[in-house]
Order: sequence, then C-alpha cells, then structure tokens
Amino acid sequence: MDPVFTLQWPECLLAEQLQRLFPKLKNFSVLVPASRQEKGIDLAVVHKRPDGESRVALLQVKASRTYTPSPPKRATTQRYRFFTWFNAFEPSDHADFFLLIGMYAPNSAQTKPVAKDWYRDITLLFTYKEMKVFMENCRTVGGKADGKFGFGFDDEACIVQTRGDQMRGNADFTHHLLVNRLDDLRTHLRA
Repeated sequence: MDPVFTLQWPECLLAEQLQRLFPKLKNFSVLVPASRQEKGIDLAVVHKRPDGESRVALLQVKASRTYTPSPPKRATTQRYRFFTWFNAFEPSDHADFFLLIGMYAPNSAQTKPVAKDWYRDITLLFTYKEMKVFMENCRTVGGKADGKFGFGFDDEACIVQTRGDQMRGNADFTHHLLVNRLDDLRTHLRA
C-alpha cells in the first residue's frame, strides 16, 4: 500500500463541486474511499436523515482530456471548439451514477496568469442503467464496438456526442449535464 493518500484531480474537483451542491448544513456528506482499489466507486454522497438512517449515492468518475481541433480546411465544415475523448469501459454495477468530466481552458491563447476558477469543466451524469445502454450502443460507423467515445461543444449550452454513435447523428447530451440532473441525484438520496 502506498504510504501517501492521493486523489486524482478530476475526482478532487468533483468532490468539491458536490460539496457545494449538497451542503453539510442540509445533512449531506461527500466521501472519498480510502482505498484506490475500491471497485467501481470514486466518490459517495451521503444524506443523513433526521430518523437516523442514511441514504448513499455511489459515483464513478471517468475523466477526459479536452482537445481543441485544428481549423477546418473547408469553410462549410463546422467544428466544435472543444472535444472530449473517453475510453470505452464496462460500467461497474457497484456504482449508482457515472460522472464523465472533461476539463478545458476557455481561452488557451491567454498568457497572463489565471486563477483556478478560470478553468472550466463539463460534467455529464448518467445512471447505471443509462451508462450501460450508452456503452452497449457505443459503435463505429461499421457497427463494431468502439473503444472510444466523445463529445463536442463550444460551451456548456450544447453538448453533442461526436464519437461512439454509429449513425454519427450528433445526439444532444446537454440534458445530461450535472447541473441539469441534480434532481435525479436528490431523488435517489431521498428514496
């Protein structure tokens, strides 16, 4: 066992966000497993109820680099400013929810020092069932299982799937943004 406890930056960032969204004053706690070997669980949100019982949501985090594409050769080609690139995976049935996070710099040309809140992220929330279906449908144009999937976006207003969709239909996943799915997480914690 490593003598030092470390936490990957995306998990740390999401734990901090979840603490703001689910505050201690409202009887919530965000927990991090002490073991990096915990299967399928990277974070947990616990709701402590007045009757002494607790409800927990187990979360698995998947992170992506975010890429800025080169300018298109043709004026008619439309590209998004940013693209994520995830490895396909088998969703763990130990997790209740999956968080897909892509971090990016909104202005990569800026050369002056910036504060940590200058960087942005898009985080998509999927239930276990949704992630299972999504991964089963992650296909190449030829219909084979795709080892990668990704999303394209200009900003947080519109997130579309750009890889892993056999039809390449640019399916809109904006509704999966964490901020748009908080009620799903709250409902799970109230059940």
